[in-house]
Amino acid sequence: MTTLIGIAAILLGLFAWIGQSMAFFAPTLATRLGLMEPKADMDDTLYIVEGRAEGLNDTLLTWTFPLSGLLMLLENPLWPYLALVGGGMYLYLSGLIVFTRVFLKKEGKKIGSPATVRVVYIFSTLWALAAIAMMVLSFNHLSAGSPV
Repeated sequence: MTTLIGIAAILLGLFAWIGQSMAFFAPTLATRLGLMEPKADMDDTLYIVEGRAEGLNDTLLTWTFPLSGLLMLLENPLWPYLALVGGGMYLYLSGLIVFTRVFLKKEGKKIGSPATVRVVYIFSTLWALAAIAMMVLSFNHLSAGSPV
């Protein structure tokens, strides 16, 4: 199970990190690949916040989560620390993505096509579950006094 969680952290984490990097550096390509909503389908503010502000922030920070999964599989002693940091970021990011859309939709703002919003909710749930799993493994590893 630990190996499966590590692989999930790598794959889900890389998907998010690459997607956000593309949203920031190549928004046209990200839109064409379906990693980002077309500007016409989103509220202008949401488009700027997700594509620019979150895109840059996530590019700079979210690499820690997939790296923690790789380091765990390689039995590198730094993995639990990166998993706690990266897992916390992915848990926060997942909640932010979902709650932003819920509240903006209640205010009548454009949050994307229904199909894309479903995909966003699915990936946010997967990111949150993977983050929680990696953080639990980290806590267990560190509290067991495993050599670091």
